[in-house]
Amino acid sequence: MRWSAGQASVELVAVVPLVALAAAVVVQVGLAAHAWGAAREAARAGARAESVHAPARQAARRMLGDDLARGSVVRTHDDRDGGEHVSVRVRVPMILPWVSGPMVSADAAVPRDAVGAVP
Repeated sequence: MRWSAGQASVELVAVVPLVALAAAVVVQVGLAAHAWGAAREAARAGARAESVHAPARQAARRMLGDDLARGSVVRTHDDRDGGEHVSVRVRVPMILPWVSGPMVSADAAVPRDAVGAVP
């Protein structure tokens, strides 16, 4: 009986770090998904602003919020067909603060009927 209690303790000590690691991975994937979704929504907000000749960068950064807007890159560009796009790149927040996260990006097209339209 005593041997099985000791074995259970050893197994618990071995399993707890694995459970903590799995939880950290789940949280990190959630943060990456949040950053990508925020970049997508910010690109769409920038495209809407651009369609009415408002500043796309300000609209996109406002949509991101203070934490994600810090270090983000918002850019407007033309494609080969003459359409305009707004691209947003956001750094993924990391669980470990000393680790620099990857960048995720999203792109949204400005509606064609709005490009070049006079307000």
